[in-house]
Amino acid sequence: MYFITYSLKDNKGQSDEFYQILEAFTDEVVLEIRTMTLSITEEYISYMKINGGSRLCSLEEHGFELLVLGTLWEIYSGDAGNLGEVPAQLLSGLAKLRRQGGVLKPGLDFIRGIMSTIFMSPDLYDHMFKLDISMDHLDKLLNWLDASGEFNQEVIRLRRWERYLHTLPENGAKDILATAITLAGWFRGRSEEVLGAFTENVDRYLNEVRPERYWREDVIFCGRRRVEYHLNMVGAGIMNRIYRDEFVKTAEKAVLIPACMRRLPADECRGRTDESGFHCTACTAECSVLRLMRLGRENGFAVHVLSHESSISKNRQQPEYLNRNTGVVGVACVLNLISGGWLLDSMGISSQCVLLDYCGCKNHWSREGIPTEINVEQLKKVLGLQS
Repeated sequence: MYFITYSLKDNKGQSDEFYQILEAFTDEVVLEIRTMTLSITEEYISYMKINGGSRLCSLEEHGFELLVLGTLWEIYSGDAGNLGEVPAQLLSGLAKLRRQGGVLKPGLDFIRGIMSTIFMSPDLYDHMFKLDISMDHLDKLLNWLDASGEFNQEVIRLRRWERYLHTLPENGAKDILATAITLAGWFRGRSEEVLGAFTENVDRYLNEVRPERYWREDVIFCGRRRVEYHLNMVGAGIMNRIYRDEFVKTAEKAVLIPACMRRLPADECRGRTDESGFHCTACTAECSVLRLMRLGRENGFAVHVLSHESSISKNRQQPEYLNRNTGVVGVACVLNLISGGWLLDSMGISSQCVLLDYCGCKNHWSREGIPTEINVEQLKKVLGLQS
């Protein structure tokens, strides 16, 4: 089978080995994060206890935030330096309107696609590693990430770091930024060694296929670099550990799966959608959605099909299953894992995640649409169904 950007499967069509490798590499990354950032995150937590106004996170989670910051700095800081203040404000405003959904969304997407292509320098590798380390340049980077509309949850967390860094002497703030960038450099090289076999098609896609996405609203999303895939994979592993205890305590469990898991295209699938959600009618025996629905009925968890990650948003009324008494397993494409996990956490929802084995939706990746799959045994493990 042809895989567009990433695939968790080996030459036997299985993804079991990926999860074994990810588990071990997550251990390695957590150790490196603690080694490089322990004193920094301890001071940051002390600051947050007094000034944060939000849930205090673990040392590992705050250390992972620094890894995210360093990685995004390496990739996008040069592009950020070329984005003017006025386009940045306009794009940020459009992104906020888009997150509210509604009838304006198609028009907003059309405008964002044009402006993102013109103003956000989406050509590959043209401005990498150009900005010097400074608080002014950190502000430019965060403004660029906000304007892109693709890093909403990351920006929220990194703005907190920005406020903290502004309380420090200039050299102290620069040292922390330098540590984040150094950590990201280690991760970039090491993650390619360990996880690179699962993302071999990313560079080919970026160079050969991605230019077709110019002028579309997902021009930035589809241009994410190989290291960002690895970052989201490890982020999923770290967040699953951090949120595990609270997830296990919840009385009910729900699994949220994307519509791209349906065996048939949307115009052929006989499933019904109404105000309460998607209802599978068992029209195709080989459909992954049907199989998960049956597994859920047999084991006491609900399965809900989402048309897009944006179906979950703090800006709209949420379905009943998104509540503090329900533990949510989010199934998503790799590039949505960090943002999705942090979004659910910001809503007070205990969550775990399972990765799609590969991407294939018509919205972003395939003109025809490729039915996607997950490792069902991994889902059972996350839900505590394995003996």
